[in-house]
Amino acid sequence: MEANGIRILIAEDNALLRGVLRDALEEAGMTVVGEASDGAEAVSVAEKMLPDVVVMDMRMPNVDGIEATEQIAAADWAMPVVVLSAYDEPQMIDAALNAGAANCLKKGVGLDELIDAIRSATVA
Repeated sequence: MEANGIRILIAEDNALLRGVLRDALEEAGMTVVGEASDGAEAVSVAEKMLPDVVVMDMRMPNVDGIEATEQIAAADWAMPVVVLSAYDEPQMIDAALNAGAANCLKKGVGLDELIDAIRSATVA
């Protein structure tokens, strides 16, 4: 799948960062079909909107990104999750990958690297 037409759900509790991600991904030709501010909302929106990829913050209130990733991976929706983390400890990255994430990137990663991770997740 090309970048154009990739349907994205952004799950991020920081509204400013969520908006920056939305604008950057849409400028790159992707379509943001939903946004969530916590993990529970992310799971609900994922089920409703069936995006091609979920971009998930690791730490959010209520249900965190790891638990939400686990729930999405366990569902029959067949959508990859790319986790963004402020943490770069190996155990945090392992937790995200063990939960079913297609990739785990450190926040502050370049837009090109994020887009590459999203593209890779859609063809995996």
